[in-house]
Amino acid sequence: MKNKTYDTNRPVHLARRDAFLEKATEVFSACQASMPYKQQSQQIDAALYCLQSAAEHGALAANATHTSPLELPFLLFIRMILFDLYSVRVIMENEHALKDRKSALWQFLHHNGKTNNTISFERGGEQLLEDVAHLFRMAEAPFRDIQKTLTEGMNAGDRERYQRAYDGLKRYLEARSRQRGFTHGRIFSPTLEMKYG
Repeated sequence: MKNKTYDTNRPVHLARRDAFLEKATEVFSACQASMPYKQQSQQIDAALYCLQSAAEHGALAANATHTSPLELPFLLFIRMILFDLYSVRVIMENEHALKDRKSALWQFLHHNGKTNNTISFERGGEQLLEDVAHLFRMAEAPFRDIQKTLTEGMNAGDRERYQRAYDGLKRYLEARSRQRGFTHGRIFSPTLEMKYG
């Protein structure tokens, strides 16, 4: 009985997982363009929000009675991209702070003139963004395969619910002029509950 709610809502959660993942991919590709730090960080925050939402809906769908054996590995891959992109975001934020003489981080490290060294990261945020872009590209084909397999395996009613939820969320995400941002505390709650097999 405990899976009844998950079974009933599974097509909707799968649709939302898929729509959020597609939007995350789209928003992330925009952050690779050359743009000011503030704009780029907002784009990354929007991609993080969409990735986190995709992971949450994927986890809810995976609680149903009948799932595909590929769903859990796919969910773990989404979370890996999420955590990698979050790390890039933190590194970029610190890189930016280290260049700003008004930032608390710069002032702490240069307190009383004790540090004259330039502090930098071995691999900059831009290179790490390329690494995350590679992960997004790696996810595309398996994502399309699992999406196709799962939707084709649904009965007509569930497929219709999937499509309505998918189309509705896609329209909603496209209509928003400014994407919802990521809140830093949000990443840690599901992390505590994750099970890696």
